[in-house]
Formats: sequence, C-alpha cells, structure tokens
Amino acid sequence: MKLSPELLDKHHSHVVTQVQRELTRIITHFLTIALSISSLSNNHMRIIFCGTPEYAVPSLQRLAALAPTHEVVAVVSQPDRPVGRSRALTSPPVVQAARSLGIPPERIFQPKSINKPDVLNALRALDSDLLCVVAYGNLLKAEALALPKLYPINAHGSLLPRHRGAAPIQAALLAGDAETGITIMRMELALDSGPMMLTRSIPIRPEDDAGTLHDTLAQLSAACFVEAVEQIAAGTAQFTPQDEARVTYVSKLEKDSGQIDWNKDAEFLGRFVRAMNPWPGAWTRVSASDGSATLRVRIARALPDSTPTGPAGDGVLEGTGDATVFRIACGSGSLRVSTVQPEGKREMRVAEFARGSGKKFAPHSKWA
Repeated sequence: MKLSPELLDKHHSHVVTQVQRELTRIITHFLTIALSISSLSNNHMRIIFCGTPEYAVPSLQRLAALAPTHEVVAVVSQPDRPVGRSRALTSPPVVQAARSLGIPPERIFQPKSINKPDVLNALRALDSDLLCVVAYGNLLKAEALALPKLYPINAHGSLLPRHRGAAPIQAALLAGDAETGITIMRMELALDSGPMMLTRSIPIRPEDDAGTLHDTLAQLSAACFVEAVEQIAAGTAQFTPQDEARVTYVSKLEKDSGQIDWNKDAEFLGRFVRAMNPWPGAWTRVSASDGSATLRVRIARALPDSTPTGPAGDGVLEGTGDATVFRIACGSGSLRVSTVQPEGKREMRVAEFARGSGKKFAPHSKWA
C-alpha cells in the first residue's frame, strides 16, 4: 500500500517528535546527575559524630578541624560514669574533647541509647549529611542509621571483612597477621557488614602490642574519616561489597579474657601477651615450688622460645642483672618473661621482682 504525501509527512513528524522527546529525557537525566554532583561537590557537610573513648578523640578533632568547609553539628557519646577509686562521675574522653573544641553543650548528647525517640528527634532536627561513628559503644537501629541525608559511615579497626566485631586489634595480634588497618564502611544493621568505601593498612611490627596499635589506628581512623568526607563531598565516593567468604568474627574481651593457658604453644602465648596488653592483661598464678606461696601476676613482656623446658607451667629463674627472666614451659616451647606486674603492685622487670617479693618463686616455680 502506497502512503499519500500527507500521511508520510504526518508519520515523519510523529517520529521526529518521539526522537526529540527521548533526547530531551536523556539530556534532562544527565543534567540532573551533573547538577547533583556539582551540588554535592560544593556541599557544606553537616556531620553528627558518635564516639566515646580516647581512641575516638583524634577522629573528632580532625573532623572538627575541617570547619568552615564542613561542620560537626553534634557529638553523641556515652553517659558520664564513675571512674577510679574515688568513683567520681567522669565524662567520656570524647565529651571532654568536644567541650574543649567549643561544641555547644546543647549539641553534645549523652543518652543511654541513641535510639530513643526524643534523641532521634533532636538529632533529626540538625539536618545532617553524614553520621561518622567510631568506638561509640551503642548499637544503632534503623532509625538512627537513617539520620543523615547521605551516609552513616564507620571507621572499623581492621581490614574488613577480616575481624568483624568488638576487638579487632587484639584479634589481628592473636592471629599473627602481618598487617592490620582501618576500613571506612557504610553502616548497616548487621554487624560490620556494610560495603567498604576505603581501606588503609599498616604493618604489625614484632614489638607491637594492643596498646601501640590502638594509638596508631586511632590516628589512622582520623585520617581516613577526613579522606572519606572529602570524597563524599566531591561526589567520588565508591562502595564495594565485602567478600562474605572471607569473613571472620571476634568476641568482645572481658576482664578475665587474659587468663593464660600454659598448654598452648609458646608462639601463640607470645602473641597472646601482646594482644592482652594493656587491657585486660595476660595473667596467671605463680606458686612456689614447695607450695608455700601463690600470687596472681600479670605478664607484660615476654618472648617465645622454641627450647622446651619441661611440663607446661614449670618455671625457672635464669639470667643475671636486668637480663633476668622467668622461663616458663608451654605446650610447645617456652616463654621468656621479662616484665611482670604482681597483683596490687606496679609493673616491674623480673630482675626487680626477684630481688623483692619474687624471691620465694626462685629458682623454680609453677605457673597455672
């Protein structure tokens, strides 16, 4: 069938109109994306910071230092708690830091739970863009995670997906990992499971313990937060899902988590002493060979040795002067203990301990 010129013109006009509409839709779509990115890159990021212990203080300080480009509009921390022998009510380190930074008192929140409706309403009114969380100590439910317009992000003290959980620093040492680091992730309801934005690693040195890694990672967390905020503000942030096949979990440390099992091999116990230092401390009980005295002792410094010395827990004092050590038999090999802290006393070299109250545990002793 042959179409008339009038129908051909009408059909052509219809096709042109459809093409124009589709081109307009595509151009509008990309202009919207471009305008969103442009707007985001010029954004004044309003940040709610959640953290509690000394570990979180560098992150708060570095984020606050981004002003006036970006602004910490609120700090959320744990309530004041009794501290020390006097049991004096003391604010968490993050709260003390927030005050010294000049954050207004009405913008410092210390609820028992961030998930309470009144707390959420007060924080929601601040119209935040980001929620930055590190070592806060309180689970965030869905409504809390939904507070920021953009992302809730967390600085986790391991190279995720390895060592999800509450004690990643100690876990890396116990496992004998060659490196550890910080992961910035977008928070989800599941524990430490969110997609990763960036990771930064550091080597674990032979002399590192949980205390030295704590201080190093606290500073690295702060640097990573700054980098993450800048990427988000520039519209360049990318998130990568965690590899679930590589996930490991770690448990929370308790006061008695540091009890030493001398049936373990010496290499593991050397790492154990480092992982438990300074808290909760690797501890054991030492008894005189004749059973006349028993004392609880924290082991602060020790090195593994492949030399076997007898049944697990058998100890002998060896060496002279400052080089004096207790050599204690393990399930495999032995541990050379150079620094101890007797219960109720300060930390000291074994040489000093052996000259004083430790005399009764020389030359032979039993550790259990």
